Amino acid sequence: MMQRDTRPLLALLALIAVIGLVAGLSAGMARLGQFEPAASLADRHAVFVLCGFFGTLICLERAVATGWLAALAIPAASAAAGALLWFDPLAAGLLFVLAGIGLAGLAVQAALVIRSLFAIVLVVGAVLWPMGTLWWLVEGDTTAAGYIWLGFLILTITAERIELSRLRAPSPASQAALAAILFVFCLSLLGGEPLAGSSWLLALSLFALAVWLLANDIALITIQGRGLARFSAIALLGGYGWMIVAAAGLLLLPPSVSSAGHDLYVHAIGLGFVLSMVFAHAPIILPSVTGVDVRYSAPLYIPLLLLHVATALRAASDLTSIPDLRSASAWLTLFTLALYVLLIARTIRRRAKHKAAAGTGR
Repeated sequence: MMQRDTRPLLALLALIAVIGLVAGLSAGMARLGQFEPAASLADRHAVFVLCGFFGTLICLERAVATGWLAALAIPAASAAAGALLWFDPLAAGLLFVLAGIGLAGLAVQAALVIRSLFAIVLVVGAVLWPMGTLWWLVEGDTTAAGYIWLGFLILTITAERIELSRLRAPSPASQAALAAILFVFCLSLLGGEPLAGSSWLLALSLFALAVWLLANDIALITIQGRGLARFSAIALLGGYGWMIVAAAGLLLLPPSVSSAGHDLYVHAIGLGFVLSMVFAHAPIILPSVTGVDVRYSAPLYIPLLLLHVATALRAASDLTSIPDLRSASAWLTLFTLALYVLLIARTIRRRAKHKAAAGTGR
């Protein structure tokens, strides 16, 4: 197991990932004409967010899970790539590819040891990351690569939900159905279907995956609970709902013929699904990765609600072509993320004060 003296390194890598998120959000605002100082980064918005932030944090989580000190070289490579992305996108892309290969290696190692559905899905998801990055390096455009990077996040989250929902272990028939869904899903992504023509394969597989997760996730049970269990369940089910919206959007507004359809898909998944999962999982994963104590508090429902409002505003903008709705969604998303972080930090500080008081006998 890793020693406690690795925590400063873990904190540094997480901080670099967060800086990447801030850069990505700033670049996204610049794309909307809302933050001119980040205009030079606008073309790297997706890379900062999907690779620099999410890629690094997923590498960090999986490296910590192995307990091997050497495994931290993988998130370190991803963090270094995120830093290089400011100045040298090509070098950053190559480092992201290496980090992705390393993450896939960790996933394969876990699959050989655990031999479970969770581990297999984790491998498939991990492989998509470097493949999407190679696509970006060859094509020089993040549009097509972004679909593959989002696929990496979708399958990684799917794997984690399978791991965390062991009380509802899928039957052999259910596992076979998932394998078929993932085959079609990956085929559509790697074949470039979203931007090459109709998107019915991606839409069908995404809808089927959402239904499979809804049917097999323990969230349908824990939503009847209290506290963090219920909060996480609501966030999870809301995320699955946005996955279904994304699938419907692919059919109604195929990205190959509609830029609004592309925007709707990317943000229904990126904001509605992925960030809902982050909100649900952060209080569970943060303690295991960083060692900090995170306590659930009811005010966390406020940023969760605002997140879904922001996503709905973005979808409404795509459907109505009203630019003010898109700007409102962007600013509300920034406020929502800041509020969520502040509320989580507040629980950490309070728990730390409580422990300190207990230690002095007060």
